[in-house]
Amino acid sequence: MPPDLPAPAVQLLLSRGIGTRRALEQFLDPAGLPHPPNLLAGIDAALPRLAAAAHAGETVAVFGDFDVDGITGTAILTETLDRLGANVVPYLPHPVNEGHGMTPTAVERLVDQGATLIVTVDCGVSDADEIANAMRFGADVIITDHHTPPERRPDALAIVNPRMPGNVYPFPELCGAGIAYKLASALLDYVGEAGDPSLLELAALGTVADLVPLRDENRYLVQRGLATLGATRRPGLRALLRRVNLEGRPVRAEDVSFRIAPRLNASGRMAHPETSLKLLLTQDTGEAEGLVAQLEKYNTQRRDLTDRACEIAIDRVLGQDSIPAIIISSDDAYTPGINGLIAGRLAETFNRPAVALARADADHLVASARSPGNFNLIEGIAQCRDLLVRYGGHAAAAGFTVRNDQFEQVAERLQEIAKSDMGLFEPEPVLEIHAEGALDELLSPQLAALCAQLEPFGKDNPTPVFLTRRAQVLNWGYVGAQGQHLKLNVSSGGRSVDALSWNHGADWGGYNAVDLVFQLAEDRYRGESRTYLRIEDLRPAV
Repeated sequence: MPPDLPAPAVQLLLSRGIGTRRALEQFLDPAGLPHPPNLLAGIDAALPRLAAAAHAGETVAVFGDFDVDGITGTAILTETLDRLGANVVPYLPHPVNEGHGMTPTAVERLVDQGATLIVTVDCGVSDADEIANAMRFGADVIITDHHTPPERRPDALAIVNPRMPGNVYPFPELCGAGIAYKLASALLDYVGEAGDPSLLELAALGTVADLVPLRDENRYLVQRGLATLGATRRPGLRALLRRVNLEGRPVRAEDVSFRIAPRLNASGRMAHPETSLKLLLTQDTGEAEGLVAQLEKYNTQRRDLTDRACEIAIDRVLGQDSIPAIIISSDDAYTPGINGLIAGRLAETFNRPAVALARADADHLVASARSPGNFNLIEGIAQCRDLLVRYGGHAAAAGFTVRNDQFEQVAERLQEIAKSDMGLFEPEPVLEIHAEGALDELLSPQLAALCAQLEPFGKDNPTPVFLTRRAQVLNWGYVGAQGQHLKLNVSSGGRSVDALSWNHGADWGGYNAVDLVFQLAEDRYRGESRTYLRIEDLRPAV
């Protein structure tokens, strides 16, 4: 461990399992990255077919999922195959009419358009029947997916997935866009073309948005992708960065999570994801501005609809005698596009796994599920597979489609599975604190420099959460259009700073001194950047 680090910096490193100088160096600059793509399961079979299709100018369909991971991965392979000479037809399913994964109708449509090769992105490993249909229609299929393969796997030409049995790829946590990037890079090398560094910015967007662990190769992709994103040449991303006030500024992972990804996701949640894909692919500045304006409208609609639906969902849970082991909620106000947001809000609010369902059609419900802790969603849902039309996902986020007449059975079975997993004791919500100190220590240049080195922050490398005790309250008040945010000015260790508690509805007590748990945040005002404390929790000083 470097000897000149202040105590809070040491605590911060230890919270990440970094206890020596060598461990810190390995975390910041791991050896052996990027991993050789030829180690990915299925890639040896995929590359010759892709190269032949591009060389012959075949019609190649790129079939992606409708979230940011799928959209960015689809853009990566579309740009690469188009550059190499293929006639590329990108396809993203309609979230309501088609749902996740391939459908017979979509396969027929792509074959009718002349597709002799279909490449999936972020989907396909659970779509054995649909892929069998495509092969019968005369189209080869290459699957790129990062989800856990089911027992029955598709008979595709190749399945490029680091979770396949027998895989030797050293890092199985790549997202769909990450795998698309690895395949695109390997393909360019295979045909003797120069690599395309700009694809990294798309891989970084998908990696951050999909909440995969930001360590090892994911950290590598995000660091380098975000470094290029600020100077992107894509008219669509330039327009989007202007819209969210990031033009000319370094883009951080939290900017992707809270500003960029919600807008890219909004088209799929409210209408069709093709708007976001067009934004990534367009070379026309005027078209880019129009597409960004449309995404902004979708995002506003999404936010309003989500707020109303979450209020309904939370009120229903509060109206029950006790909180169930797994929260299962449905309502006519829910839509498939916001199911995941509702489930996420419920999981965060009540510290329980949660499932939100909306009507897909007259006969089916479509569900999204989120888990806040150790409950493995995909394992639980897999135990209901005999009752489901389809399912997929991973431990923390998953989804399924169920017939109306099977829904009650699925709900009952999931409750029993969750009860058994929870055991006798209800899970307690935990606020993880990474370092403690006075404000002058926590706002020191040394700690700021270390935090900058540790970025990007995300899953498995969370944004630092700090604790300061007995901070004196110099001033306080409520701010915001409805006076909904609590603003304090606090001081300790000879340092004073503003602190904000967003949507602090209750009277905070007017304390003279407080213990604060917070994250550091920046506010830009008239071109100047100011650091403030974003309060996670507070109490009167002990």
